Amino acid sequence: MVQYILTKSERYSVAELAQMAIEGGCQWITVALPELNDEELKTELMPEVIEMCKESGVILTLEDRPELAAELSVHGVRLSIRYQTEHRISAPELREKIGPEAIIGLEVVDPMVIPTLVKADIDFAFLPQHFTENERTTFIAAVKEDFPIVAQGNITANNAKEILSQGFKGLAVGEAITAAPNPVSATAALINSII
Repeated sequence: MVQYILTKSERYSVAELAQMAIEGGCQWITVALPELNDEELKTELMPEVIEMCKESGVILTLEDRPELAAELSVHGVRLSIRYQTEHRISAPELREKIGPEAIIGLEVVDPMVIPTLVKADIDFAFLPQHFTENERTTFIAAVKEDFPIVAQGNITANNAKEILSQGFKGLAVGEAITAAPNPVSATAALINSII
């Protein structure tokens, strides 16, 4: 599974990036635009992206915006450590807030919290982007539960399969697609590299 972390680009609009990722075969998009407020996202960007994802059967989640995710009826959220710390929301409270069917992912740095996430009905965990290859390997080796962990940071078509072979269940990729000369081809290459 590849999650495309959609951020702003100088070359393309958010809708164009979403469309190119979908054309390249991406089945999961997370909108991560902290520079915009909820109202801007809701009125200016999300209607087009939501429609695109619905038509294509693509999972759509928001980063750090559980209330907006519930309001827009997207598939769910992924919450950064920063958001979790600032808002001090527990996993059960989060589940209550956005509903039993919503997909919830939490950024984690300690493999010892995974059993807590399993009990709290969290769907996946993701590692910080700054984790090195060694930190990722050490983390995944320490996880004892069968629980989806998503790697992110410095993931390319050249190393994606190797990262998954370490035990990760997914990859979160942003710049490898957004900054690519051809985002459609970059997405397709990444997807094809793990098949």
